[in-house]
Amino acid sequence: MGFDFKKANQSFDSLPYTKRLKSVGELAKSTLTIVGKDKDIITPWIRMTIYHAIMVTFFFSGFFLWQYNHPGYGLLSFFLAFLLFLYKHFYDNKQEMRMSWIVYETVIGNDPSYKGAVTASKELKWHIRKIAGIDILMSFVNKSKYTGGGIVKMLIRLFIAGLEEVWDLANHYLLPSVAVDKMDISSAVEEMKKLKDRVPESLVGIFGIDFLGRVVRHVTVPAYIILFIISGTLGYFGSEVFPATTIDFNGDDVAFTFVPIIFAFWIGKLFSNFFERTVTAIKVIYFTVFYTKITHPERIRDDMQEDLVDYLNLDPVEEVDNLEEQDVE
Repeated sequence: MGFDFKKANQSFDSLPYTKRLKSVGELAKSTLTIVGKDKDIITPWIRMTIYHAIMVTFFFSGFFLWQYNHPGYGLLSFFLAFLLFLYKHFYDNKQEMRMSWIVYETVIGNDPSYKGAVTASKELKWHIRKIAGIDILMSFVNKSKYTGGGIVKMLIRLFIAGLEEVWDLANHYLLPSVAVDKMDISSAVEEMKKLKDRVPESLVGIFGIDFLGRVVRHVTVPAYIILFIISGTLGYFGSEVFPATTIDFNGDDVAFTFVPIIFAFWIGKLFSNFFERTVTAIKVIYFTVFYTKITHPERIRDDMQEDLVDYLNLDPVEEVDNLEEQDVE
């Protein structure tokens, strides 16, 4: 059974921005049909969203407090944001694992609760920490591609690009294999190598696809640009309302306040974090369903068998139909 992971991934990622955004919207709408089966599925998403909102708010509060001459409280706020930042990978993976467990239990016909997911995840604490550790390592590796220069920098980027591709695909299936079958990571990786041979013919085209591509960046960057323009204007005209500083502009002293810019970036970061957590939740739900369909198809409740095949095939998303026929470099 042959198919090209890279081709499937690029098929979606190379779509024009508007079509990609529309496709994600259609996919999100389809995902709600899964969520509608049990409201507890969204509880981990709510908790992740709140956690990141608090972390971002502490960070930008530090800048606000500094502008209003409270540097001590500002440093405390930065410190709290830093602590939350250090723990975020562990927290996110814990919530994603719980979401995956709830989705699986829902799909096989049980009535799971978030409390039950908490109990189940306690048995997987060590696995969650290991996955979070790999996430942290990958974030450092990703940042290292901006270091060095010349041929060294090029080689680093090539290596990291390959590493990221492998980890992105592996992470899709690692969470449900641990959450559903309680596998150790090494066992899950070995099992992952065999998964492609067990994919039903009807689903083979989308086994290796990261269907959301780089949509987060393409959605949030324009929002940041718009906010920056608006806040820059307010910074110039609002210098009499907010704490201001004097900037030398072509030999003239111009009063300018950074408060609107800090506020704009705070709102922008809240929005991007909300969007990122939503994208993550959709991925967890989708690939948990996919994993269950591949590994435990007989356990899926009868009234969802046909709907799940349509959902996994991304039927509402016209742009990714017939992946195996799309011609991409």
